[in-house]
Amino acid sequence: MSGESKEISLFEVEVDFENPSSWVRPDRPWEKWYREAIYEGKKVNIPKTIKYPEIPIHYFGRQAALDYPNNVAVYYTPEEKKYTYQELMHHSDKLSAALADLGIGKDASIAIYMANTPEFVFSLYGITQTGAAVTPINPLLKAPDIAHIVRDSGIIQTLICTSNLYPVVQQALEEVELENVIVVGQKIPGTIDFREMVEKYPAKPPEVTINPKKDVCALMYSGGTTGLPKGVMLTHYNIVADVLASAYAQFGDDKSRAGKGVVIATLPMCHVFGFTMVQSYVYAKSMMIMYAGFNADVVMRDIEKYKSEAFIGIPLMYFVMVNHPNFRKYNLSSLKLAISGADTLPTTISEQWKKVTNLDVGQGYGLSEAGPVTHSQPPWLPKIGNSIGIPIIDTDAKIVDLETGTQELPPGEVGELMIRGPQVMKGYWKQPEKTKETLTEDDWLHTGDLARMDENGYFYIVGRFKEIIKYKGYKVMPDDVESELSKHPAILQCVVIGVPDPKIGETIKAFVVLKDEYKGKIKEQEIVNWAKENMAGYKYPRKVEYIDSIPRTAVGKVFRRKLREMELSKISKSS
Repeated sequence: MSGESKEISLFEVEVDFENPSSWVRPDRPWEKWYREAIYEGKKVNIPKTIKYPEIPIHYFGRQAALDYPNNVAVYYTPEEKKYTYQELMHHSDKLSAALADLGIGKDASIAIYMANTPEFVFSLYGITQTGAAVTPINPLLKAPDIAHIVRDSGIIQTLICTSNLYPVVQQALEEVELENVIVVGQKIPGTIDFREMVEKYPAKPPEVTINPKKDVCALMYSGGTTGLPKGVMLTHYNIVADVLASAYAQFGDDKSRAGKGVVIATLPMCHVFGFTMVQSYVYAKSMMIMYAGFNADVVMRDIEKYKSEAFIGIPLMYFVMVNHPNFRKYNLSSLKLAISGADTLPTTISEQWKKVTNLDVGQGYGLSEAGPVTHSQPPWLPKIGNSIGIPIIDTDAKIVDLETGTQELPPGEVGELMIRGPQVMKGYWKQPEKTKETLTEDDWLHTGDLARMDENGYFYIVGRFKEIIKYKGYKVMPDDVESELSKHPAILQCVVIGVPDPKIGETIKAFVVLKDEYKGKIKEQEIVNWAKENMAGYKYPRKVEYIDSIPRTAVGKVFRRKLREMELSKISKSS
């Protein structure tokens, strides 16, 4: 990958090594780690605060095209196609012109309904250049989900999808109306062909004034694990700040990596984690190796082949890789950074990963409402396996009591995690009351997650407030039980929930996926007995049920609500 000299700078990132952050209260315990950061024997110069440029996110792509026009931006493996940064912005500019001619501009949002493809990236920057917002829709979602998002938003009149997903869109159109459906791939009567539309227009995006701090860049609909998805309003400034704060927290002011990285882009761009990581990859001018889906064997092969230095995934991806028969076959020694986010990574999986790769998985934390990254474990930070690390630059965090939600708790005590920083959302779309419940007047975000902070400033997620199991007066966290239960040699995966009990109100039940070699050879009661011997008396599961697979949401998180509904349905039928 060849680099070109930089002649034009569209934006400047002003870093401050002296003055404290206006977002972070003084003397936070994790700040010492940033002052003492050493990586590969060298001091990492990490700023205390950053003056974030007020730019739209497509400036990241535009700057990459100016600095490294001939570097490969996207290598799409299913079609063996490569697009340079110059080509990426060329296609985005043409699409932007076409969308503007359809009358699309500010105060609108365009839905993108597809898996990871080059056209997703073209669409992303093409849409934002019109001043409209992007609403990614997970390709695993069905027609009723699409209809809910279109109906709830009230501003989506155009949807871009791949031809294989059009039948689902067609079903959704029985419930809602769309003015334009743009299709990538096979031509479909009654729709607009993506490539034909783009080819008609010059690479001249419309002239639009964007206010990065006020204008919504992404209207992200949350996963809906506890109810219907809500629209999260993330501004351009939110995303830009999250990208830059994360980047400087990882590597400080080291500019030597620009234009040299190769990243395995497996995170789905329809999810806020993947959406923002793509902006990070573009900001770093990296080559993104992109796939239609996650194939562990292919991903590990490409890490070895392209000597990728970073793999960023979700726990399910790590689970599939460490249990793959070829896990020990591939040489993954080029990796210097392994990050897991979006859900808790079981300790057993991180231990198996390190045993083979000799590399710790740095768990992080984030949520849609914070763009998403708030905590990370940079490569220079001493790793603690079950910790989510420390807050990134310009991000403050605190643990508050569950009763009032206002009293800050000391290190070691469990309460609700609250976040403050420039990446925190503008609010929930058309839900001012819910926004008021979630965002305080002094800009703190209620996460709804239970956590604790130790005396060194490391944070630990304990579980969701809504998932606490109340067993005979004890508060039991499902994650704690799952962590202990996973140590049983027969258990491949497990999920723990609270289920109704007529005598005591609620009891503890574990849903277990057995390893193949144990199927038919061990009874559920044996698992209960083992747990009783190895776990606290109030914590072990009283019931165990074997299932074939763990239900997951469209973004790969454990779908506990689905299991609760299944359980309630059984109880209803039996009564």
